[in-house]
Amino acid sequence: MKYTIKSKEVLPQRQVDLSLKRLKVIPSEVLLDTRIQILKLDRNKLRSVSQIGCLKELQILLLSKNELNDFPLEIQYLVHLERLELNQNKIEAIPSGIFLNLKALKYLKLSNNRLSDLPKDLSTCSELQYLNLAHNLFTEIPKSILTLMSLRELYVDNNKLQKLPSDLFLSLSLKKFSVSYNHLKEPPDEVCAGGLKQIQSYFLQLQGGQAREEKRVKVIFIGTSLAGKTTISRSLSRGKIMPVLEEDRTVGIEISEFQINDFTFLFWDFAGHLEYYVTHHVFITPHALVILVVDLHRYQMDNIQCFIDLVGFWINNLLMRVPDSVVLTVGTHKDLCHPEEVELKSRDIEEKICSMLDEHKASLLHFINNLGEQNLQHHILNSVRKVELFPNVIKTLPIVYKTVELSIIEVTQSEDSPEHGIMDLDHLLSEILLRNDHSDLDKELLKDILRYLHRIGLIVWYEDIKSLLNTVFLKPSFLITVFKMLVRHDLAKQLERIPAEVLVSERSFKRDVLKWLEMLRSKAMLRLQAIRVLVKHQLENLPLRDTKDLFHDLLGNLREDGKLISLLVHFQICMPVRNMKDLNPRAQEFVPGNPWSVRSLPKEMCYLFPTYLNTLMEVTERWGGDHSEDIYVRVYFSPQIPEGFFQRLMVKSCSFYTTHWVEKGSFLLVNNGKPLMIKENNQRADSYLEIRSRRPKKPNDFGPLWDFKLTILSIMEKLCKQWPGLFYFIRTPCRTVGCPEEFEWPDIEGPGSVFDILGRNVFFDIFLVKKNRDKHLLIGFHKSYSAYKIEDSFMAFLLLISFFLLVMAEISDFYRDCDIMADTSDTFGTILGPFTFIQRSVRLKMH
Repeated sequence: MKYTIKSKEVLPQRQVDLSLKRLKVIPSEVLLDTRIQILKLDRNKLRSVSQIGCLKELQILLLSKNELNDFPLEIQYLVHLERLELNQNKIEAIPSGIFLNLKALKYLKLSNNRLSDLPKDLSTCSELQYLNLAHNLFTEIPKSILTLMSLRELYVDNNKLQKLPSDLFLSLSLKKFSVSYNHLKEPPDEVCAGGLKQIQSYFLQLQGGQAREEKRVKVIFIGTSLAGKTTISRSLSRGKIMPVLEEDRTVGIEISEFQINDFTFLFWDFAGHLEYYVTHHVFITPHALVILVVDLHRYQMDNIQCFIDLVGFWINNLLMRVPDSVVLTVGTHKDLCHPEEVELKSRDIEEKICSMLDEHKASLLHFINNLGEQNLQHHILNSVRKVELFPNVIKTLPIVYKTVELSIIEVTQSEDSPEHGIMDLDHLLSEILLRNDHSDLDKELLKDILRYLHRIGLIVWYEDIKSLLNTVFLKPSFLITVFKMLVRHDLAKQLERIPAEVLVSERSFKRDVLKWLEMLRSKAMLRLQAIRVLVKHQLENLPLRDTKDLFHDLLGNLREDGKLISLLVHFQICMPVRNMKDLNPRAQEFVPGNPWSVRSLPKEMCYLFPTYLNTLMEVTERWGGDHSEDIYVRVYFSPQIPEGFFQRLMVKSCSFYTTHWVEKGSFLLVNNGKPLMIKENNQRADSYLEIRSRRPKKPNDFGPLWDFKLTILSIMEKLCKQWPGLFYFIRTPCRTVGCPEEFEWPDIEGPGSVFDILGRNVFFDIFLVKKNRDKHLLIGFHKSYSAYKIEDSFMAFLLLISFFLLVMAEISDFYRDCDIMADTSDTFGTILGPFTFIQRSVRLKMH
């Protein structure tokens, strides 16, 4: 196969792009052109790149996503090389001497290989600024890196690191550093999550004082309602069996702490109702021991749906949130089962969980059905001591971290402190300084320590929420108590129980309660007035001395949201909805070029809670049913759509597009008069979101339509980052009735992902489809997504060129003969006779 090397006058460098050609060897004509400066060979099938050393002028070489097992030795002769990408190969080692002549190297990408060390001569690359070693097998930072004084970006995610050298942060001038998904003890992951500044502060504190080893484990209890989670949690923390009545079961999350030998355990007991699960994923964090409690009496071995409800649902959602979880399964209510039945059910559950975990990194501990308090403590203690399960359970901390933690506990327990534990940051600092001599403690160091305590679950501090930046929740359990005032399974009953005096205090009436109940049941919405009444009633039932100021802090006023509303909106649990029907007759006249301000009138504020949506058909009726000519894509999820994901997508999307309608399982958006339907289908092995629109009548409407869809995809992509164990793919099903084929959107390179498409600065593959009665012919060519309009006379020429490329490049091997969705942007959105242009877009895929 011949490849013509093209030189573009607009480019200052001579380049050859042979990406995605399925090459097994480099074409000889490429190796003969010694003037090449940029060579792109990524995403091929190369196993060697012999003779590449003759390209002496090479400055950029891309060899990522090939099948290289050995580091190419001839790269050492590319003395002008500035950028080298060898990521996503199978390289296990780099021979010594490779980097001695690469003095100009500035960018080196070696991620997704099998490397465990780097040669010492890497230190000779004095100009190196970027180094990516993520997804390898490093157990320590190579010493050669510590001498790279020009290094500004270092990525070592997903390795097996346990310790970072202080010189990496105190001697080098790094601007970007990422070390997530390792097993760090020094500094702990919770410190590294605070970024470079906090890591530097950590090592400075270690230099100035003694270190302390900390043995603390977060234990999370999950399972269905009434499975016995609270009984186990309370029995362990209090050292004896503590039966829990049904009316005393957990609502939201219950937090407690206790000691077993030299280990401290922080228990988080999560309520089992699905209404509460929308808040759970916020608090489920890595490096925790997860105890899944299963009611053996309710479990039925021959009922797969029973396994899904009692076990599978919790395991899947846990692994999507924290892929490398350690799960201890505990069977309860065995006194209601026959002894033989207990053993059979326990074995059946364990076998089914093991089969679920085959494709995950999670670890399953032995199934326990003996609920003796001492026996369970023994299992837990032995589990956390296993290095292979909890490699970083012992953390090294500066002594100031522990002394400040003890001071915060003392402040929390003080009679002068508020019972709810909500405190201003400056006030907390002054209280700590009053109680202990922390001469080196300033506000910035306190923030570093608070970040660590927040991540281990001891306190809660949301510095990324602007309105809560100066607020610290010293008692996370109270924050959960506040959440459950509005997110609970019996919210309607709580509204009905509001006493008359509370209604009167908020200038409301019993008739208003009926309206609130109707709005909640029909639209899943709560008026701000209803929220105020609910919260005030709940606060009055708590053992607090003064709730007036707390009520104001939580609810705010008409001009400013309170802390509770800010939290619920931030975590996409609800979204504000304003009544904008009334116009302001006193509004200022708009004059182009003159300043203009909006005068807001008091509006009826409501909040939509998607978790309470029912199956009303308002969206379906407005949409009017699917049409065969609709343009739609599907986003497939594996293993399933996470619980709460669709509700969060709904909140984010509806916040972006103010004209919308919602119902359980679907929502309808409108932009510039064009509707877009988003539907959820969450069934076993068939979990997907469908984004569907009507086919535009005008060619120029295709561009805005795709922008509309890509905006929703970008919102979805951001949400997916909250579930690291979630995989998803974008496909376009064939519109021919009965055809099972789907068009798979290809991968996008780099971190921009779908956002690059929104900028319209990338290249697309454009296809022509000829529709015949008997078969479909797919032809491909490559064209820049540019701003000019293609005339009809030019399209015939493109068709001939496409046929030529089809034969020469054997493109037909890549694609199936299928009538795929024929829609694109306004640039190529022109239909000419039997031919239709198709835009090939991107497929997003985690990991």
